[in-house]
Amino acid sequence: MNKKTLSRFIILCCYMMLTTFVQAADTKEPDKRAEYIRSHYAKYEYQIPMRDGVKLFTSVYIPYDKSSEYPMMMQRTPYRVAPYGADKYKTKLGPSEIFEKEGFIFVFQDVRGKFMSQGEYVNMRPQDANQKGGNATDDATDSYDTIDWLVKNVPNNNGKVGMWGTSYPGYYTSVAAINSHKALKAISPQAPIANWFYDDFHRNGAFSTPMAFIFFDTFDKQREGQFAYWPKGMDSITPDGYDFFRNLGPLSNVNKDYFKGERPFWNELTEHPNYDEYWQARNVLQHLTNVKPATLVVGGWYDTEDLYGPLETYQTMSKGNKKTISISSWDLGITVNGIQLTAVKWVKPNLALTPANGFKNESYCHFSNKI
Repeated sequence: MNKKTLSRFIILCCYMMLTTFVQAADTKEPDKRAEYIRSHYAKYEYQIPMRDGVKLFTSVYIPYDKSSEYPMMMQRTPYRVAPYGADKYKTKLGPSEIFEKEGFIFVFQDVRGKFMSQGEYVNMRPQDANQKGGNATDDATDSYDTIDWLVKNVPNNNGKVGMWGTSYPGYYTSVAAINSHKALKAISPQAPIANWFYDDFHRNGAFSTPMAFIFFDTFDKQREGQFAYWPKGMDSITPDGYDFFRNLGPLSNVNKDYFKGERPFWNELTEHPNYDEYWQARNVLQHLTNVKPATLVVGGWYDTEDLYGPLETYQTMSKGNKKTISISSWDLGITVNGIQLTAVKWVKPNLALTPANGFKNESYCHFSNKI
């Protein structure tokens, strides 16, 4: 094969490959769930004022159908409610598409101090605003103020709210039940953080250096003003994590060589190695003894990050109150991505929770009647 023929052959191969890719793109299945959401929901964005004047960024998806009133399902998160912009839609709103087709108002909020919300972010903020009084705030009062604004200002809502979330959003779901708003009818904290001396970074007191280092590199990085993107973490030094942490040396080297004292919560973690007053004040369980909303706690036996949380949350909430727990052979990832389909059931009474829809546990059906 001469050079001219070879060149033609290569060009032909490239053309065939390009044509194949274009055809594959053309025949790609459309995201029917995303299309349904865009065609059935109007998206609005609000800055909702809290009692101290701080405003929290909130996305609200409202059904176009105005023929009836809808309960609201809310999730508060430190992990971003993107995409931002009233014309940019999430591709998933509820725990499953059944919720979207049944009809709810969906609410997503950046918590205080994160992304597009104003204020200062505090990890596992002590829930002490009720004791301080006045315009003092914490995560519980922010939930209360948000719900109060929503029921008064969002059109076509029926005055009832349910909350769900996994891991850190699970914690925000739990704290919403502290001195809860009367409109909050049901919650499902899933793999919730309850006490960070035992969940996640401390395993019954043993500090997990790699997990804390990697997570707080970006999550604990300080910001100026609001922003819609994740902060940039450190550039990767080596692809070999085992080798990196083996050679790290004493914990003091993290600030000396990498964080430079610029990760506030990392500093507090290392300054409080024992279960002292600092951690005791952040133990949310002490506030969960009089939970009024119907509650379904979800956890996984193989969850290496947050198994303490759901077990202790259920134990505490169920003292003197009838609560439900669903726990099985899931890890945190499956709890986040898979159990959502069947675990969160604070739905309207007329939603058909039948085996045909994948719902077989009677406790879920009982739980659904709370909204």
